[in-house]
Amino acid sequence: MAEHRPEHGRSGHRHLALPHVPEMLYGAVVTASVLAVFSAHAPETAGVVVATAAVSVVYWLAHVYVDAVGGRFVDREHPTHVRLGTALAQNWSVLIGSAPPILVLLLARALGAAPETAAWVALWVTIALLVATGGAAAYRAGARGGALVIEALVAGAFGVLVVLLKYLLH
Repeated sequence: MAEHRPEHGRSGHRHLALPHVPEMLYGAVVTASVLAVFSAHAPETAGVVVATAAVSVVYWLAHVYVDAVGGRFVDREHPTHVRLGTALAQNWSVLIGSAPPILVLLLARALGAAPETAAWVALWVTIALLVATGGAAAYRAGARGGALVIEALVAGAFGVLVVLLKYLLH
């Protein structure tokens, strides 16, 4: 894995390298998808939260396991249990990325939204997160104008697929 170091732009300002953003986005998209499925059929928010969190943890553990075992094909010197410890330390961001949709759902409910409305709010906030992150990544890579907008919208398209999933399940 390449080492991520701060980059220097022309102006000399330091820009933080954000190596964990892709995994965090993975966690957010998977969790939003699970939330969309469970919220379409569960009458109570607590059930949606527990089921979504449980699937998110299983997904994270699967990601860790696949990283550890898959790495054995290129790293024959370190046994799986050693690679598993390393994978746990390096892949926490998938689990962190799963938190925003769940937290937004809980916040919307705490503010008085109906369960179904809270689920929709969580999904739309996830889309906004994807658009903002995709736009920030594109901007950081030098995209401007129409190219920047297109990259941001493509990032949000994954969230729109989740909304379509929820809509089709209703």
